[in-house]
Amino acid sequence: MKSRESVFGRVMIWALAMAATVAAWGGQPDSPEQLVPLLKHRDPKQRLYAATRLATTKDPTVVQPLIEAIADTNPQVREQAARSLGQVGDAQALRPLVATLKHKSIPMRAAAADGLGALANPAAVQPLIGVLGGAESVQRSAVAALVKIGTPAIAPLIAALKATDQAVRPQAAEALGMIGDARALKPLLNALDRADRRTRCAVAHALGVLGDKSAVAPLIAALGKRPRGARPYMPIRFDVRVPAAEALGALGDKRAVAPLTRAAKDRNRKLASAAAKALKLLEAKP
Repeated sequence: MKSRESVFGRVMIWALAMAATVAAWGGQPDSPEQLVPLLKHRDPKQRLYAATRLATTKDPTVVQPLIEAIADTNPQVREQAARSLGQVGDAQALRPLVATLKHKSIPMRAAAADGLGALANPAAVQPLIGVLGGAESVQRSAVAALVKIGTPAIAPLIAALKATDQAVRPQAAEALGMIGDARALKPLLNALDRADRRTRCAVAHALGVLGDKSAVAPLIAALGKRPRGARPYMPIRFDVRVPAAEALGALGDKRAVAPLTRAAKDRNRKLASAAAKALKLLEAKP
């Protein structure tokens, strides 16, 4: 009985203490003043909670504590701290997030790119382009970040279509398509003819996303050219005809019906399937 009473007493004391804390903070239990100390809590769950909740505040006083939390011993905490740092939206976050793009941990580099996307500072464009050739998750986060930055990224991304690192080029094309700026059309069309095979595939997809009907004729031409090394039955890696067919379906121009009909009968099953799906999209168009 004493044991039960003792436990009950401790619970009541804890509840009263929490109520007093909430009252002291004016009914705001998730204020920055309360959350920042939790970043030093011995329990990583508490630190993660604090790092997550701090993303919702625009208070500049939380920036330095979040910068320090990037070095947390727990990987989830430091990744969330990087994302939250960008979401706070203070320019002080730029330098530490750019530095974190070189972190030894792949998830940490991806989190830094996420944070820079939330920050949307044009000064982050070149550092983000610099990691487009990295690990796949980092590439995805960097592309998404560049899309959020938008217009200031157009010219650097156009230049990146000719980057020395071939892994950068397809990601640059993808970002250009998603940003949707008309200035990207001509450089993408040039790359469709002259770039390496992997980049040409990304460019074809980007042209479909961009949505400009000027790309229809060049995509039809790409659809009709069998890549070197392609065999009738066996799909090859980075066959531009497949994304060209998909892009033509997305663009919805009836000029593509005849070439897509021919491609739908191709012995290459992957190409035939992409062309058939594109034709269905065209049929649904008025």
